[in-house]
Amino acid sequence: MGEEISHEELKKREEMVMAMCICPDCPSWAECGEKGGYCFETIGKSGCISEEKGCICLGCPVANKLGFDYMYYCTRGSAKEQEG
Repeated sequence: MGEEISHEELKKREEMVMAMCICPDCPSWAECGEKGGYCFETIGKSGCISEEKGCICLGCPVANKLGFDYMYYCTRGSAKEQEG
């Protein structure tokens, strides 16, 4: 942890996250113009999802690729936030 990442690298990772994101397929998804990617630190939790109706985060290719193992990023915050 504590790894310093450049702004450019963060943007590149965010683009990869969004390309692989499955948030809109989740039972907890609420359509409000957001695009998902809640697991990633530059995006963070949703401003409109408030009810946890089921979670598919553990099956997400983003979580798999980046080694994230939390759930409900949309309501509980990014992997970095949930790490503490």
